[in-house]
Amino acid sequence: MFDPLKEAGFSPDRPVSKLLYDSDALRVVVFGLLAGQEVPPHTAPSRVLLQVVQGKGAFITGSGERPAHPGAFVVTEPDEPHGLKAAEKTVLLAVIAPRP
Repeated sequence: MFDPLKEAGFSPDRPVSKLLYDSDALRVVVFGLLAGQEVPPHTAPSRVLLQVVQGKGAFITGSGERPAHPGAFVVTEPDEPHGLKAAEKTVLLAVIAPRP
């Protein structure tokens, strides 16, 4: 079992990412961000689900910015930009399938 709230790390210098699960079919990563930090928009050749576990901010996708709060998630298609801006201390879960 994995608990993103317990696995997330934080740094005043940058967002912290940690690989929680990795297989050919699926990759799961947890991000810890402090207020004002960002996972800059980037692309992947896979579908990506981003879900906020804790905190608030804005999802960044190819469709623009959308509010991000606990429980909210977005799914981006392959090669669609995705990222997150944290307005407060945030734990973000990313599920990437298939693994790039």
